[in-house]
Amino acid sequence: MKIYSFIDEFSSFFPCAFTLGVFDGVHIGHQEIIKNLIFRAKKKYCTVLLTFYPHPKEILNPNKKFFYLNTLSERIYKLKKIGIEHLIIHPFSINFSKLSTKNFFQKILDPKFKIKRIITGYDSHFGKNRECNYEKLKNFSHIYGFKLYQVKPFKYKKKIISSTNIRKSILLGNIKWANKALGYYYTLSGNVIKGKGIGKTINFPTANLQVDLKKLIPKNGVYAVKINYLNNIYQGMLNIGINPTINQYTKKIYIEVHIFNFFQNIYGKKIDILIIHMIREEKKFNTLQELRKQIKEDQINIKKFFSCEKKN
Repeated sequence: MKIYSFIDEFSSFFPCAFTLGVFDGVHIGHQEIIKNLIFRAKKKYCTVLLTFYPHPKEILNPNKKFFYLNTLSERIYKLKKIGIEHLIIHPFSINFSKLSTKNFFQKILDPKFKIKRIITGYDSHFGKNRECNYEKLKNFSHIYGFKLYQVKPFKYKKKIISSTNIRKSILLGNIKWANKALGYYYTLSGNVIKGKGIGKTINFPTANLQVDLKKLIPKNGVYAVKINYLNNIYQGMLNIGINPTINQYTKKIYIEVHIFNFFQNIYGKKIDILIIHMIREEKKFNTLQELRKQIKEDQINIKKFFSCEKKN
């Protein structure tokens, strides 16, 4: 897969099958669009995906914090895995947002891309004020001579699979729905940093994770997780929250994982935490002894969960 940092970097002598969008999460709806793109190319055309970074919402609503399902490197990795040939990651800006669909075609798409196929999602909009939808794209298909295809929405448990709905589910702790919609386990990745060492004092040492500040963090609570370290998979339990039993006067979110049957020193090392299932919400305990008792119960429940999952 060839990667381009600006639209102007891309050039091809070959006609292409084309799609565009943010593709945050690269969920199963996105995956279907890309599979359709590859199918419609039929080995006659090259496949081109135009995406944007930062996310338009981050630029157009700067006063509202926006969090990503994927870091940019994660998004690139997942798109590469599906089989895109040309990936253009164009910087989204206020000026770019003011570009009308007509000018977008006249000044960018038509001169630079020999488009023969465009594949779009069910709710795709682009151009100034999101003015262009599927119906308006039909008019441009007649003008510029490309065939237009639309991929219908995917649903899981009667809810449309979209990046927005996945974000909402993750923030509510509904990891099961989010994972099904993504088509993979939602993952937090980062380097292990030193914590306060409280876990060791109650015989549950934890690895504290430093994640990308723009990554969406699930609801505070305890989760059954799998940990990928050097391509070895371990089971464990993850705590996300402010540690109210210990830190009564802070709102800082801590992400710490206790890895079962693991005794290596991994400070400074990168790990991936695959979030499987939410066990409970975060609680405040009166003493460390009460906290330790609850953690023991959490560990038992998580091991039971993995045991049942293995049987199924």
